[in-house]
Amino acid sequence: MEKQRRSPPLNKVLAGVHRRLVLIAVSLASLALLTGSTMAMHEYLDRNLHLIAGTVAYTVEPAIIFQDMEAARDGTVSVASNEIVDRLIVVDPSGRELVNFEKPNESFLPRTVIEFANNLLWPQPVRQSITHNGRIVGEVYAFGSAVSIVYFLLSGLLITLCCVGIALLASTMLARKLRAGVTDPLSHAVEVARSVRVERAFDRRVPAPGIAEVDDFVEDFNALLSEMHGWYTGLTEQNEQLTRKAMHDTLTGLGNRALFDQQLGIAIAKADQSEGCFAVLFLDGDGFKQINDSHGHTAGDAVLMELASRLRGCIRKVDGAYRLGGDEFAIILASPVSKPEIDYIVERISEAMEPEIETPSGALVRISMSVGFSLYPDDGRASGELMQKADEAMYNHKSRKRNDDYAYSH
Repeated sequence: MEKQRRSPPLNKVLAGVHRRLVLIAVSLASLALLTGSTMAMHEYLDRNLHLIAGTVAYTVEPAIIFQDMEAARDGTVSVASNEIVDRLIVVDPSGRELVNFEKPNESFLPRTVIEFANNLLWPQPVRQSITHNGRIVGEVYAFGSAVSIVYFLLSGLLITLCCVGIALLASTMLARKLRAGVTDPLSHAVEVARSVRVERAFDRRVPAPGIAEVDDFVEDFNALLSEMHGWYTGLTEQNEQLTRKAMHDTLTGLGNRALFDQQLGIAIAKADQSEGCFAVLFLDGDGFKQINDSHGHTAGDAVLMELASRLRGCIRKVDGAYRLGGDEFAIILASPVSKPEIDYIVERISEAMEPEIETPSGALVRISMSVGFSLYPDDGRASGELMQKADEAMYNHKSRKRNDDYAYSH
């Protein structure tokens, strides 16, 4: 007993050792969580920045073709007004700036700090070519904004400091319960932080051990996880929205050519596995140019939206309709489908086009559709073969209609 009195008390020795262990464990756990979360945020922000650049390129392409710079800027601002975009430039093939959009600094951070963080995370802008009929007509340069990541790091560091203070206090006051009440929860926190960094398991939480101070630390640690979970969910939803914008036509809401190409490849793969068959329909409006010339582009847009709505009503829920450009549309009739079913759907489309369409000015116009289709695998097993056969069939249908109209007029 006397030797024990002459020696330093065990609780003081443990308290000193445990304070250092707690400091290291909390620091490592926080560093791992912040590092992993920041990497995840940067990954999603970078992906969204690529999607924004692609969306801007798709949005401003008609405006550049028609030299409508006001429309190009409006299209750029509507897409680029996003917290992850710092600056967005649209140039023509010669390098001349057509649109230069820079987001105003609305944060409390100095502009020099923001620029340093932007250059650190995105040393080079995201570039996206603007093409029209296979020809490059411009280029989009998207510069990322690191404001959201800086905000998160600042809040994360503040919470980390609070966690460190609480953990040190708990280690001093609860030396006897250190192993069960502090060391184990912190080890669990490190394991959760590693799981978040490696597996993106933002829904995991550290259970409270039943000691007030450590419970406070766990609560703050879980609060940080909850905040990160919210960031992760928000970025995922934003990514899905941007993906939808990049894969759908902004006027009609139908899938665009990129989505059509993707779904056609998927349909071929599924048909190969199940030995089924599906059909590809190409559709082209008859006389759409005359409507545009006579009634204006506003009327043309209204006609396109009505055509898209009527096409949706003619197909099954499992089928997909797409706008390839202008008044060109495509439909993928999912497997299984037979020749009589295809003929029936084509007839439904023809009947759906008969009613007149009222334009915004009140004028009534009528438009028909030339339709051609190809059947997988009878007309080919490659996407190019199917598209070529459907395109040829569509133009044959258009030629027959012209000949019939000519014969009727004479």
